[in-house]
Amino acid sequence: MIEPHTRLGRTLRYSWVLLLVLACTAASAAAKTGSDASEQRDFSQANRLLFMTDHLNDVQTPATLAYAFAHREHEDSERDYDDRVLLNIDSSDQAGKHVAIDFLSDERHRYMPEVDNARGNPVIMMFLQNDVSTLAQQTGGSWRYFQRRVKFALQDSASVTEDIADYRGEQVAVQRIELEPYADERGHREKMADAVKRHYTFVLSDAVPGGVLELRASTPAGDGRGETLDRMTLLPPDSHTPNTP
Repeated sequence: MIEPHTRLGRTLRYSWVLLLVLACTAASAAAKTGSDASEQRDFSQANRLLFMTDHLNDVQTPATLAYAFAHREHEDSERDYDDRVLLNIDSSDQAGKHVAIDFLSDERHRYMPEVDNARGNPVIMMFLQNDVSTLAQQTGGSWRYFQRRVKFALQDSASVTEDIADYRGEQVAVQRIELEPYADERGHREKMADAVKRHYTFVLSDAVPGGVLELRASTPAGDGRGETLDRMTLLPPDSHTPNTP
């Protein structure tokens, strides 16, 4: 008999594979229909920026993009950790890039498939899927539910603002996407507890390799002090070690 946690692990692994492939090919599909402005208008600005943009277009191959991954827990600092995510990018036989993904390390390592013909940056969907999977395990809910809420929020309620951020000691123009997909939850509010306040921030910039400067998911503590946080931050070129406070 397969234990429940084993079934969950396999289900989540397969979902990661499917969603990653869909995310990385979305930009390719968008490029093919880019001349049809009416089709583009069917998607929100947040969705176009995240999933219909060729983030990898200007990446000179072969290249490695390194991201620091920081996890912080308000109530249990012993579970805090710093890790890294690596994207090894090479040319592809098709128009996009070939990307081999090394997501976290040691006992936290998660299998991710290699992606061919990638245009969108895979870290966006990797980060989201890791987050909804973790929320599902913590609350006993379905990852599909959390995924659906994020999908709806990106289309209907996400905000997009122009901003300035620091990268390698310089100020660069960024687009900041923010959403709270569970804020209006009613039926499962008690079960989800503080998770209903989960806040997502995506910081994108044409001035950085791979187009993604920071991804952040945070939940403020119920007592108003501190937060639970997952954050991915782009590291300078040739830096493959965590450097996140």
